[in-house]
Amino acid sequence: MPTFEKLSKDEVEEILEAKRRGRGKSQRERILEKYVEQLEGLAVGEGMAIRLEESDNRQTVKNRIRRAASRLGYEIEFIRSRGVIRIYRVS
Repeated sequence: MPTFEKLSKDEVEEILEAKRRGRGKSQRERILEKYVEQLEGLAVGEGMAIRLEESDNRQTVKNRIRRAASRLGYEIEFIRSRGVIRIYRVS
């Protein structure tokens, strides 16, 4: 079954405006923005656990986390664990 995601009025407007201009954000950029949103506000010393779904590729998710942290100017470390990706913010 597909995953359904409700879009806010702002999101719909942004999509329609991008379509009118002939250029929208790529799927890669939209995915990265979601990762950035999840990491925003993570204070130095705080951590996060990311539970993967069956369809998720562990290495892809880790790479996206690295890119999102880099965009925010965060230095993060991964904590080795099974079944869950754990990170903490170093600086």
